[in-house]
Amino acid sequence: MKKTMKCIMAIALGALVMSCEGNRINTGLTAEEKAMKAAVEEYVPGVIYEIYGKLADETESLYGQLAAMKGAATVTAAQVNAACATFLEARSWWEKSEAFLFGAATTYGIDPHIDSWPLDLDALSNALTNSGAISALDADGAAAVGYVGPSALGFHGIEFILFRDGAPRDAACFTASYSDEALGIDGKTELIFATAVAEDLRNYCFQLQVSWDPDSPADRVELVEDELEMNTRMDSGLTYGENLLQAGNAGSTYKTWQYAVSNILVGGCSNICNEVANTKIGTAYYAAADDTESLDYIESPYSKKSYQDFKDNILSIQYSLYGRNGATAASQTSLMALLRNHGYGKAGQIETALGEALASLDACINSGVAFVDDKKAAVAGTAIEKINALDELLNDAADWVAKQ
Repeated sequence: MKKTMKCIMAIALGALVMSCEGNRINTGLTAEEKAMKAAVEEYVPGVIYEIYGKLADETESLYGQLAAMKGAATVTAAQVNAACATFLEARSWWEKSEAFLFGAATTYGIDPHIDSWPLDLDALSNALTNSGAISALDADGAAAVGYVGPSALGFHGIEFILFRDGAPRDAACFTASYSDEALGIDGKTELIFATAVAEDLRNYCFQLQVSWDPDSPADRVELVEDELEMNTRMDSGLTYGENLLQAGNAGSTYKTWQYAVSNILVGGCSNICNEVANTKIGTAYYAAADDTESLDYIESPYSKKSYQDFKDNILSIQYSLYGRNGATAASQTSLMALLRNHGYGKAGQIETALGEALASLDACINSGVAFVDDKKAAVAGTAIEKINALDELLNDAADWVAKQ
Protein backbone atom coordinates (compact mmCIF):
# COMPACT_ATOMS: atom_id res chain seq x y z
CA MET A 1 0.00 0.00 0.00
CA LYS A 2 1.47 3.32 -1.04
CA LYS A 3 1.12 6.76 0.39
CA THR A 4 -1.11 8.85 -1.87
CA MET A 5 -1.96 12.55 -1.98
CA LYS A 6 -5.62 13.40 -1.75
CA CYS A 7 -6.39 15.04 -5.06
CA ILE A 8 -8.54 17.87 -3.77
CA MET A 9 -7.19 20.35 -6.31
CA ALA A 10 -9.20 19.49 -9.40
CA ILE A 11 -12.64 20.78 -8.37
CA ALA A 12 -11.63 23.47 -5.90
CA LEU A 13 -8.95 25.14 -7.98
CA GLY A 14 -10.96 24.85 -11.17
CA ALA A 15 -13.55 27.06 -9.52
CA LEU A 16 -10.86 29.39 -8.22
CA VAL A 17 -9.44 29.96 -11.69
CA MET A 18 -12.85 30.89 -13.05
CA SER A 19 -13.43 33.35 -10.23
CA CYS A 20 -9.99 34.92 -10.50
CA GLU A 21 -9.49 35.33 -14.23
CA GLY A 22 -10.35 38.61 -15.85
CA ASN A 23 -8.88 41.67 -17.45
CA ARG A 24 -6.93 42.72 -14.36
CA ILE A 25 -3.85 40.86 -15.67
CA ASN A 26 -3.63 43.43 -18.44
CA THR A 27 -4.78 46.49 -16.50
CA GLY A 28 -2.43 46.46 -13.52
CA LEU A 29 -2.49 44.72 -10.18
CA THR A 30 -4.76 45.60 -7.29
CA ALA A 31 -3.28 46.20 -3.84
CA GLU A 32 -4.24 42.66 -2.85
CA GLU A 33 -2.63 41.19 -5.95
CA LYS A 34 0.57 43.13 -5.32
CA ALA A 35 0.65 41.66 -1.82
CA MET A 36 0.08 38.18 -3.24
CA LYS A 37 2.90 38.67 -5.72
CA ALA A 38 5.27 39.86 -2.99
CA ALA A 39 4.34 36.89 -0.79
CA VAL A 40 5.01 34.37 -3.56
CA GLU A 41 8.28 36.08 -4.45
CA GLU A 42 9.43 35.63 -0.85
CA TYR A 43 8.03 32.10 -0.44
CA VAL A 44 9.49 30.43 -3.53
CA PRO A 45 13.20 31.11 -2.86
CA GLY A 46 12.93 31.45 0.92
CA VAL A 47 10.99 28.25 1.54
CA ILE A 48 10.99 25.94 -1.47
CA TYR A 49 14.50 26.56 -2.80
CA GLU A 50 15.97 26.58 0.71
CA ILE A 51 14.33 23.35 1.85
CA TYR A 52 14.94 21.40 -1.34
CA GLY A 53 18.56 22.55 -1.21
CA LYS A 54 18.94 21.27 2.35
CA LEU A 55 17.27 17.99 1.39
CA ALA A 56 19.64 17.53 -1.54
CA ASP A 57 22.67 18.30 0.66
CA GLU A 58 21.72 15.79 3.36
CA THR A 59 20.83 12.95 0.99
CA GLU A 60 24.15 13.48 -0.76
CA SER A 61 25.90 13.16 2.60
CA LEU A 62 23.88 10.07 3.50
CA TYR A 63 24.85 8.34 0.28
CA GLY A 64 28.52 9.13 0.90
CA GLN A 65 28.38 7.77 4.44
CA LEU A 66 26.68 4.53 3.43
CA ALA A 67 29.09 4.07 0.54
CA ALA A 68 31.97 4.43 3.00
CA MET A 69 30.39 1.85 5.32
CA LYS A 70 29.90 -0.52 2.40
CA GLY A 71 33.58 -0.21 1.47
CA ALA A 72 34.94 -0.45 5.01
CA ALA A 73 36.69 -3.59 6.23
CA THR A 74 35.07 -3.01 9.62
CA VAL A 75 32.05 -0.80 10.23
CA THR A 76 32.29 1.24 13.44
CA ALA A 77 29.59 2.41 15.82
CA ALA A 78 30.63 5.97 15.02
CA GLN A 79 29.89 5.37 11.33
CA VAL A 80 26.49 3.86 12.06
CA ASN A 81 25.51 6.66 14.44
CA ALA A 82 26.64 9.33 11.99
CA ALA A 83 24.66 7.75 9.16
CA CYS A 84 21.58 7.51 11.38
CA ALA A 85 21.90 11.18 12.35
CA THR A 86 22.24 12.20 8.70
CA PHE A 87 19.27 10.04 7.76
CA LEU A 88 17.09 11.76 10.36
CA GLU A 89 18.26 15.19 9.20
CA ALA A 90 17.47 14.35 5.58
CA ARG A 91 14.17 12.87 6.63
CA SER A 92 13.28 16.06 8.50
CA TRP A 93 13.92 18.21 5.42
CA TRP A 94 11.77 15.92 3.29
CA GLU A 95 8.88 16.14 5.76
CA LYS A 96 9.30 19.91 5.88
CA SER A 97 8.82 19.97 2.11
CA GLU A 98 5.44 18.27 2.12
CA ALA A 99 3.44 21.51 2.14
CA PHE A 100 4.59 21.96 -1.47
CA LEU A 101 4.28 18.53 -3.01
CA PHE A 102 2.55 20.18 -5.96
CA GLY A 103 4.91 20.48 -8.91
CA ALA A 104 7.86 18.21 -9.58
CA ALA A 105 7.32 15.89 -6.59
CA THR A 106 3.94 14.88 -7.96
CA THR A 107 4.45 15.35 -11.69
CA TYR A 108 7.53 13.12 -11.79
CA GLY A 109 6.27 10.61 -9.21
CA ILE A 110 9.09 11.49 -6.81
CA ASP A 111 6.92 11.48 -3.69
CA PRO A 112 5.75 7.85 -3.94
CA HIS A 113 9.13 6.70 -5.24
CA ILE A 114 11.10 7.90 -2.22
CA ASP A 115 8.45 7.87 0.50
CA SER A 116 6.05 4.93 0.29
CA TRP A 117 5.10 2.81 3.27
CA PRO A 118 4.63 0.37 4.88
CA LEU A 119 7.81 -1.35 3.76
CA ASP A 120 7.20 -4.65 1.95
CA LEU A 121 9.61 -6.88 3.84
CA ASP A 122 8.66 -9.98 1.86
CA ALA A 123 9.50 -8.28 -1.43
CA LEU A 124 12.70 -6.92 0.05
CA SER A 125 13.75 -10.34 1.33
CA ASN A 126 12.99 -11.96 -2.02
CA ALA A 127 15.11 -9.40 -3.82
CA LEU A 128 18.03 -9.50 -1.42
CA THR A 129 18.28 -13.28 -1.33
CA ASN A 130 18.62 -13.21 -5.12
CA SER A 131 22.34 -13.35 -5.91
CA GLY A 132 21.81 -11.73 -9.30
CA ALA A 133 20.00 -8.78 -7.76
CA ILE A 134 22.73 -8.29 -5.16
CA SER A 135 25.48 -8.46 -7.77
CA ALA A 136 23.68 -5.82 -9.84
CA LEU A 137 23.11 -3.54 -6.84
CA ASP A 138 26.75 -3.90 -5.84
CA ALA A 139 28.07 -3.13 -9.31
CA ASP A 140 25.53 -0.63 -10.63
CA GLY A 141 24.10 1.04 -7.54
CA ALA A 142 21.04 3.17 -8.18
CA ALA A 143 20.78 1.94 -11.76
CA ALA A 144 19.82 -1.51 -10.43
CA VAL A 145 17.14 -0.59 -7.86
CA GLY A 146 14.51 -1.97 -10.22
CA TYR A 147 15.51 -5.40 -8.93
CA VAL A 148 14.09 -4.41 -5.55
CA GLY A 149 10.86 -2.73 -6.60
CA PRO A 150 9.21 0.50 -5.42
CA SER A 151 7.76 -0.92 -2.20
CA ALA A 152 11.20 -1.20 -0.59
CA LEU A 153 12.97 1.93 -1.85
CA GLY A 154 13.45 5.42 -0.54
CA PHE A 155 13.61 6.59 3.03
CA HIS A 156 11.89 3.60 4.54
CA GLY A 157 14.08 0.99 2.91
CA ILE A 158 17.12 2.77 4.33
CA GLU A 159 15.40 3.32 7.67
CA PHE A 160 14.90 -0.44 8.08
CA ILE A 161 18.60 -1.09 7.51
CA LEU A 162 19.84 1.59 9.92
CA PHE A 163 17.28 1.44 12.73
CA ARG A 164 15.42 -1.17 14.75
CA ASP A 165 13.06 -0.57 17.65
CA GLY A 166 13.72 3.17 17.60
CA ALA A 167 17.51 3.05 17.85
CA PRO A 168 20.56 2.80 15.57
CA ARG A 169 21.61 -0.78 15.03
CA ASP A 170 24.81 -2.24 16.42
CA ALA A 171 27.84 -2.01 14.14
CA ALA A 172 28.16 -5.81 14.36
CA CYS A 173 24.98 -6.07 12.29
CA PHE A 174 26.89 -4.84 9.26
CA THR A 175 29.31 -7.71 8.91
CA ALA A 176 29.41 -10.68 6.57
CA SER A 177 29.08 -13.02 9.53
CA TYR A 178 25.85 -11.44 10.79
CA SER A 179 22.58 -12.90 9.54
CA ASP A 180 19.42 -10.81 9.69
CA GLU A 181 16.52 -13.10 10.54
CA ALA A 182 13.99 -10.64 9.11
CA LEU A 183 15.58 -10.68 5.66
CA GLY A 184 17.63 -13.86 5.57
CA ILE A 185 20.76 -12.04 4.42
CA ASP A 186 24.09 -10.97 5.90
CA GLY A 187 25.03 -7.50 7.07
CA LYS A 188 27.30 -6.69 4.13
CA THR A 189 24.46 -7.45 1.74
CA GLU A 190 22.26 -5.05 3.68
CA LEU A 191 24.83 -2.31 3.12
CA ILE A 192 24.98 -3.06 -0.60
CA PHE A 193 21.22 -2.58 -0.74
CA ALA A 194 21.16 0.53 1.45
CA THR A 195 23.94 2.23 -0.51
CA ALA A 196 22.21 1.67 -3.84
CA VAL A 197 18.90 2.95 -2.46
CA ALA A 198 20.63 5.99 -0.91
CA GLU A 199 22.16 6.84 -4.28
CA ASP A 200 18.73 6.57 -5.87
CA LEU A 201 17.25 8.75 -3.11
CA ARG A 202 19.96 11.35 -3.64
CA ASN A 203 19.31 11.40 -7.39
CA TYR A 204 15.60 12.07 -6.94
CA CYS A 205 16.23 14.76 -4.35
CA PHE A 206 18.68 16.40 -6.74
CA GLN A 207 15.92 16.24 -9.35
CA LEU A 208 13.57 18.08 -6.98
CA GLN A 209 16.08 20.85 -6.39
CA VAL A 210 16.99 21.24 -10.06
CA SER A 211 13.35 21.13 -11.17
CA TRP A 212 12.47 24.08 -8.94
CA ASP A 213 15.56 26.24 -8.56
CA PRO A 214 17.11 27.60 -11.77
CA ASP A 215 20.29 28.40 -9.83
CA SER A 216 20.88 24.87 -8.54
CA PRO A 217 24.54 23.77 -8.34
CA ALA A 218 25.96 23.08 -11.80
CA ASP A 219 27.23 19.61 -10.91
CA ARG A 220 23.76 18.54 -9.79
CA VAL A 221 22.20 19.93 -12.95
CA GLU A 222 24.72 18.02 -15.04
CA LEU A 223 24.11 14.76 -13.18
CA VAL A 224 20.33 14.99 -13.30
CA GLU A 225 19.82 16.41 -16.77
CA ASP A 226 22.79 15.09 -18.74
CA GLU A 227 23.91 11.85 -17.12
CA LEU A 228 20.62 10.55 -15.74
CA GLU A 229 18.40 12.31 -18.31
CA MET A 230 15.73 13.04 -15.72
CA ASN A 231 12.97 15.54 -16.47
CA THR A 232 13.40 18.92 -14.82
CA ARG A 233 11.49 21.43 -16.95
CA MET A 234 7.88 22.12 -17.68
CA ASP A 235 6.60 22.16 -21.26
CA SER A 236 7.17 25.91 -21.27
CA GLY A 237 10.86 25.39 -20.51
CA LEU A 238 10.48 27.01 -17.09
CA THR A 239 11.49 25.46 -13.81
CA TYR A 240 8.64 24.93 -11.38
CA GLY A 241 9.92 27.87 -9.36
CA GLU A 242 10.00 30.18 -12.35
CA ASN A 243 6.52 29.03 -13.33
CA LEU A 244 5.11 30.03 -9.93
CA LEU A 245 7.04 33.30 -9.81
CA GLN A 246 5.72 34.29 -13.24
CA ALA A 247 2.04 33.91 -12.35
CA GLY A 248 -0.15 36.04 -14.57
CA ASN A 249 2.37 36.05 -17.42
CA ALA A 250 2.29 34.15 -20.68
CA GLY A 251 3.84 30.70 -20.28
CA SER A 252 2.94 30.27 -16.62
CA THR A 253 0.29 27.73 -15.68
CA TYR A 254 -0.84 30.14 -12.95
CA LYS A 255 -3.08 32.60 -14.77
CA THR A 256 -3.54 34.92 -11.79
CA TRP A 257 -1.89 35.63 -8.47
CA GLN A 258 -5.10 34.51 -6.79
CA TYR A 259 -4.72 31.11 -8.39
CA ALA A 260 -1.05 30.89 -7.36
CA VAL A 261 -1.74 31.73 -3.70
CA SER A 262 -4.81 29.49 -3.56
CA ASN A 263 -2.70 26.62 -4.88
CA ILE A 264 -0.17 27.14 -2.10
CA LEU A 265 -2.93 27.17 0.52
CA VAL A 266 -5.07 24.32 -0.84
CA GLY A 267 -2.83 22.10 -2.99
CA GLY A 268 0.06 22.54 -0.58
CA CYS A 269 -0.80 23.42 3.02
CA SER A 270 -4.33 21.99 3.23
CA ASN A 271 -3.27 18.87 1.38
CA ILE A 272 -0.64 17.92 3.96
CA CYS A 273 -2.96 18.85 6.84
CA ASN A 274 -5.52 16.44 5.50
CA GLU A 275 -2.96 13.72 4.97
CA VAL A 276 -1.37 14.01 8.41
CA ALA A 277 -4.67 14.05 10.30
CA ASN A 278 -6.72 11.58 8.32
CA THR A 279 -4.19 9.26 6.68
CA LYS A 280 -0.87 9.31 8.50
CA ILE A 281 -2.48 9.33 11.95
CA GLY A 282 -6.11 8.52 11.24
CA THR A 283 -5.66 5.29 9.28
CA ALA A 284 -4.20 3.41 12.24
CA TYR A 285 -5.94 5.43 14.95
CA TYR A 286 -9.44 4.61 13.65
CA ALA A 287 -8.64 1.05 12.53
CA ALA A 288 -10.60 -1.85 13.93
CA ALA A 289 -8.77 -4.30 16.17
CA ASP A 290 -8.74 -6.95 13.44
CA ASP A 291 -7.77 -4.60 10.59
CA THR A 292 -4.07 -5.45 10.51
CA GLU A 293 -3.46 -3.70 7.20
CA SER A 294 -4.60 -0.34 8.57
CA LEU A 295 -2.93 -0.89 11.93
CA ASP A 296 0.37 -1.47 10.13
CA TYR A 297 0.02 1.72 8.09
CA ILE A 298 2.62 3.57 10.14
CA GLU A 299 5.20 6.00 8.85
CA SER A 300 8.78 5.64 10.18
CA PRO A 301 8.11 2.64 12.47
CA TYR A 302 11.72 1.44 12.69
CA SER A 303 13.20 4.74 13.87
CA LYS A 304 9.97 5.43 15.83
CA LYS A 305 9.97 9.01 14.58
CA SER A 306 6.38 9.13 13.28
CA TYR A 307 5.31 12.00 15.52
CA GLN A 308 8.40 13.99 14.56
CA ASP A 309 7.56 13.41 10.90
CA PHE A 310 4.07 14.79 11.51
CA LYS A 311 5.38 17.83 13.34
CA ASP A 312 7.80 18.56 10.51
CA ASN A 313 4.85 18.37 8.10
CA ILE A 314 3.01 21.06 10.06
CA LEU A 315 6.19 23.13 10.29
CA SER A 316 6.24 23.07 6.49
CA ILE A 317 2.89 24.87 6.66
CA GLN A 318 4.25 27.37 9.18
CA TYR A 319 7.22 28.20 6.98
CA SER A 320 4.96 28.52 3.94
CA LEU A 321 2.65 30.94 5.75
CA TYR A 322 5.43 32.90 7.43
CA GLY A 323 7.57 33.30 4.31
CA ARG A 324 10.93 31.75 5.22
CA ASN A 325 12.40 28.37 6.09
CA GLY A 326 12.69 28.20 9.86
CA ALA A 327 10.48 31.25 10.47
CA THR A 328 8.75 31.48 13.85
CA ALA A 329 6.92 34.71 13.01
CA ALA A 330 5.43 36.09 9.82
CA SER A 331 7.49 38.48 7.73
CA GLN A 332 5.98 41.72 6.46
CA THR A 333 5.47 40.32 2.96
CA SER A 334 4.46 36.76 3.85
CA LEU A 335 1.22 34.98 3.06
CA MET A 336 0.16 35.46 6.68
CA ALA A 337 0.81 39.20 6.41
CA LEU A 338 -1.30 39.25 3.25
CA LEU A 339 -4.20 37.68 5.14
CA ARG A 340 -3.76 39.95 8.17
CA ASN A 341 -3.36 43.21 6.30
CA HIS A 342 -5.90 42.90 3.51
CA GLY A 343 -9.11 42.14 5.28
CA TYR A 344 -9.22 38.40 5.93
CA GLY A 345 -11.03 38.26 9.25
CA LYS A 346 -9.76 34.87 10.41
CA ALA A 347 -6.01 35.43 10.13
CA GLY A 348 -5.65 35.34 13.91
CA GLN A 349 -7.61 32.10 14.06
CA ILE A 350 -5.19 30.51 11.57
CA GLU A 351 -2.21 31.42 13.72
CA THR A 352 -3.94 30.09 16.83
CA ALA A 353 -4.89 26.86 15.05
CA LEU A 354 -1.35 26.46 13.74
CA GLY A 355 0.07 26.85 17.24
CA GLU A 356 -2.43 24.38 18.66
CA ALA A 357 -1.66 21.81 15.95
CA LEU A 358 2.06 22.02 16.68
CA ALA A 359 1.44 21.90 20.43
CA SER A 360 -0.66 18.77 20.00
CA LEU A 361 2.20 17.07 18.19
CA ASP A 362 4.67 18.21 20.84
CA ALA A 363 2.38 16.48 23.34
CA CYS A 364 2.58 13.33 21.24
CA ILE A 365 6.38 13.47 21.15
CA ASN A 366 6.65 14.33 24.85
CA SER A 367 4.39 11.44 25.81
CA GLY A 368 7.45 9.22 25.39
CA VAL A 369 5.42 6.53 23.61
CA ALA A 370 5.93 6.13 19.86
CA PHE A 371 2.88 6.09 17.60
CA VAL A 372 3.75 2.58 16.42
CA ASP A 373 3.60 1.41 20.06
CA ASP A 374 0.22 3.00 20.88
CA LYS A 375 -1.86 3.72 17.81
CA LYS A 376 -4.94 4.65 19.86
CA ALA A 377 -3.23 7.13 22.17
CA ALA A 378 -5.42 10.00 23.36
CA VAL A 379 -2.74 12.49 22.30
CA ALA A 380 -2.96 11.16 18.73
CA GLY A 381 -6.72 11.73 18.73
CA THR A 382 -6.23 15.30 19.94
CA ALA A 383 -3.68 15.90 17.18
CA ILE A 384 -6.18 14.75 14.56
CA GLU A 385 -8.73 17.22 15.91
CA LYS A 386 -6.32 20.17 16.02
CA ILE A 387 -4.82 19.53 12.58
CA ASN A 388 -8.26 19.21 10.99
CA ALA A 389 -9.24 22.54 12.55
CA LEU A 390 -6.22 24.16 10.89
CA ASP A 391 -7.12 22.49 7.60
CA GLU A 392 -10.62 23.97 7.66
CA LEU A 393 -9.26 27.47 8.15
CA LEU A 394 -6.68 27.10 5.36
CA ASN A 395 -9.45 26.22 2.93
CA ASP A 396 -11.49 29.17 4.13
CA ALA A 397 -8.53 31.46 3.53
CA ALA A 398 -8.12 30.09 0.01
CA ASP A 399 -11.77 30.88 -0.70
CA TRP A 400 -11.17 34.43 0.49
CA VAL A 401 -8.09 34.79 -1.72
CA ALA A 402 -10.08 33.63 -4.75
CA LYS A 403 -12.55 36.47 -4.33
CA GLN A 404 -9.98 39.28 -4.20
